[in-house]
Amino acid sequence: MRVLQLGDTHLGIARRAWGAPPGWTRAQDHATALAAALSPERLDRVDLVVHTGDVFDRSRPPADAVAAARTLLHRAARQVPVVVLAGNHDRRGLGHSLGSSGGDLHIVSQPRRLTIGGLDLALVPHARQAADWARAAAAIDAGAADVVVTHQGVTGARVPGFTFRPGAPTETLAPHHLPPGTRLVWSGHLHPHQRVALGDARVVYAGSTAATSGSEAGQAKGVVEWDLTGAPSSRFCPLPGRLVVRVAAPDQLDRVRAGAWVGVPANRLRELGPAVVARGGIVALPSSSPRRDRRQLGLFDRVGQSARSPAGRR
Repeated sequence: MRVLQLGDTHLGIARRAWGAPPGWTRAQDHATALAAALSPERLDRVDLVVHTGDVFDRSRPPADAVAAARTLLHRAARQVPVVVLAGNHDRRGLGHSLGSSGGDLHIVSQPRRLTIGGLDLALVPHARQAADWARAAAAIDAGAADVVVTHQGVTGARVPGFTFRPGAPTETLAPHHLPPGTRLVWSGHLHPHQRVALGDARVVYAGSTAATSGSEAGQAKGVVEWDLTGAPSSRFCPLPGRLVVRVAAPDQLDRVRAGAWVGVPANRLRELGPAVVARGGIVALPSSSPRRDRRQLGLFDRVGQSARSPAGRR
């Protein structure tokens, strides 16, 4: 059996931007990434799609993000079965936005076992406490399944500047949290693609399909294709996307290309922002407050777009 693993699509993501074309928002890139991940050509190569959570960027997604998700997921489910697990950003449950399961589209907001094409999946959504996750996994005898599908941080997993460890944060799974017999875990939640050994189990993160912030500059974004015919094997498949770079000093401005999504430290935005915009880059603004943006950055209309009319909201 061949399976497509993806996650953390964060549809409807809202990020304030400086220097963007009129009407553009970063959410468009995330919708494009999901469309590329679920292209008919890619689906021809697999027998099942598993989305490991954070379909949307917030629990009450905007209507256009919901429409895009429904269109793409239902189209995919007409070609192959699709399983979609709720992540922490989908904390209200996906039923509010995607509706209930139907046909070959399976929406999972509560722990359950599901067998498709002979593959037994134990589906355990995100839990804020590792002990709560362990109880939920034990209740469905997750260790007896072929694959545990979840949306959780695990001991040894890494994001920029941080390594997960037991209790930090409290959701972090340690080997003893996995039900006995667990061998393979497909997880969402962490945006860098990575593979982590957790006791006797292999944990594989496909990573996000598009960068959600400038801190993810340099990370490959894509999906994982699995071949479960014999011993499980997989390959990471990068997706095309907008250039994402980090600029922290003037001598790094040569990284900027027209249309690039650029992360700049908050304390250097006023200094570096105009130069990034002049080179055709789009500056990701960190604040959710337009007033704070104006005060911090001192943006002026002369550099192309003022903070009074940002391209998006965070």
